[in-house]
Amino acid sequence: MASAVPTSTSTAISTTSFYGTRGRAQHERRHVQVIEPNFDGSDTESNFEEDEPANNEDASEYEESSDDSNESDTDLNGDNDETADDNSMPTGKSASNAVHSQNMRWRRRQPVHYDVAFKGEPFPPPPLEEYTPLQYFKQFFDNALIDHLVEQTNLYSMQSTGNSIAVDHDEMEMYLGLLVMMSIIKLPQIRMYWSKETRIPSVADVMLVNRLEKIKQFFHCNDNTKNLPSTDKDYDKLFKVRPVIESLKEKCRQISQEECHSLDEQIIPTKSRTSLQQCLPNKPNKWGIKVWARCGVSGMLYDFEVYTGKSNKTKTKPELLMGGNVVYRLTRTLPRNVNYKVFFDNFFSSIPLMSCLKNDGFWAVATIWNDQLKGVQNHLQSEKELKKSGRGSFDYVVEANSDTTVVRWFDNGLVQMLSNYVGNDLSLPARRWSKKEGRFINIDRPAMVVEYNSYMGGVDLCDMLISAYRIRHRSTKYYMHIVFYCIGVAVVNGWLLYRRHMGQKDVPAKRHLSLLKFQASIAVSLTKAGKVCGEASRPRRRPSASPTSANAVPSKKRKAASVPNPTQDVQFDQVGHFPEFQEKQQRCRQCKSGYSHIRCQKCGVHLCLVKARNCFNTFHGL
Repeated sequence: MASAVPTSTSTAISTTSFYGTRGRAQHERRHVQVIEPNFDGSDTESNFEEDEPANNEDASEYEESSDDSNESDTDLNGDNDETADDNSMPTGKSASNAVHSQNMRWRRRQPVHYDVAFKGEPFPPPPLEEYTPLQYFKQFFDNALIDHLVEQTNLYSMQSTGNSIAVDHDEMEMYLGLLVMMSIIKLPQIRMYWSKETRIPSVADVMLVNRLEKIKQFFHCNDNTKNLPSTDKDYDKLFKVRPVIESLKEKCRQISQEECHSLDEQIIPTKSRTSLQQCLPNKPNKWGIKVWARCGVSGMLYDFEVYTGKSNKTKTKPELLMGGNVVYRLTRTLPRNVNYKVFFDNFFSSIPLMSCLKNDGFWAVATIWNDQLKGVQNHLQSEKELKKSGRGSFDYVVEANSDTTVVRWFDNGLVQMLSNYVGNDLSLPARRWSKKEGRFINIDRPAMVVEYNSYMGGVDLCDMLISAYRIRHRSTKYYMHIVFYCIGVAVVNGWLLYRRHMGQKDVPAKRHLSLLKFQASIAVSLTKAGKVCGEASRPRRRPSASPTSANAVPSKKRKAASVPNPTQDVQFDQVGHFPEFQEKQQRCRQCKSGYSHIRCQKCGVHLCLVKARNCFNTFHGL
């Protein structure tokens, strides 16, 4: 262990994120001790004097403030409306007895400051050739997974009816592309995309509605014959969708990861009849399947697990309870001793969890419930005392066994936080409106609060991006909603990875594709790239026999709408690009100077095809 080197200089907490380096204001530290952490949990206790508790008169447990004013930075007390399955965490004295195998030793001393500089590798350079949106999507939802879905869908149709629906790779891609397109163009019923009144050509021209519903009926991810009975001890509630989940998780873990991560819950909205369903009355989506997620500050999802209910198999460390075990499992896929920082709310946090993370080389900041801190009320000022001192007042205490600092700060209400690397330092003052004085005032704010507010929102950002254009198809099959969620994660992660690469290339933000355009490009590429589209792919039908009235006045021809360029995946796929003659010539899309009667049947753009030049081949890279 490195020797302790006391210093009196001012030191700023510096952390990095996807958006760059974020500096913290310098502030004065007294009796600061910087040491190298020994991750076997045997850190030497510092030589600070241990003060006696300042007061013992308030031994009652505080109640969290219900003040819902918008003046605070964020709701640091968290929102944990859990179901009966989640309420496995005991409260009050029972929680203290269940969680702590040893007595907590609270000390009024200066916290130990560790060297928490990030030691991980920087992001790899972006690819030399610019990827298309479809290529970014397939980094998370690859061809191997699509081939697996094709195999299992044909197998399930054979098991169910005795006949295979004979879906192939291209047709499965077209089905997935239609799902993504329908998440952008939302209609109440699927058949409305094909109906005469509300027809959407970008959907209806790709596949017949009966064929789409046939694929939807037999869509499958795993072989039912290999599923274990529910009475088996190794029974997997997610067996039907396990290959999709594991494939996506593997791809997400392979991305170069950020320094700061947040852990929280997400909800997959569904009212399907399944034991996985949760009811969270205070959430935007009250009914759904719960997902524990670990995301970076950018919103990139790096790891997740679908909650399947209480189980002894998932409690690797019983002393951490359910929430602590979730954090423990989701951090197992991060490299140890690299100084990653994790942030989570009071549903997960406890002193033993902070000690466990520190031993593995992870640093954390979290809010915490009072019943997880046995005896702390005898060492910290109560809410009443802090309120009397005014907004911005705070108090702290150190748990000597784990060197974890607990801070109470009074803003609009009482905020209680803990960390195994951020001490009692003050950051830049917070600007608040004072009703009493009728003006904005500055109040003290602990650095722990600033760290938490800066890096805790990654999961919420990811959830917001997924829900912006979520696939919402009614289905009685619960696993289909998990598949829709995985497709949404692949789209959002692909877009965030695209933005990361654009930032590394110093491309201005105004030139970045928005999530909407990025997702639309994926949908078009999945439905057209490498496929024969249009009339060539349709079965031939008998022409209409309805006579045309001799006295009918021909309608006035309108100017054709400008046809946009196809996506690069469609333009250069070298499949189904056939020239067709048009009565009206238009400007060539390739040379911009010539006019041509020849149009590409698939791309819909006019191109020169004359003796002097062959813009048709040049445009398609032939």
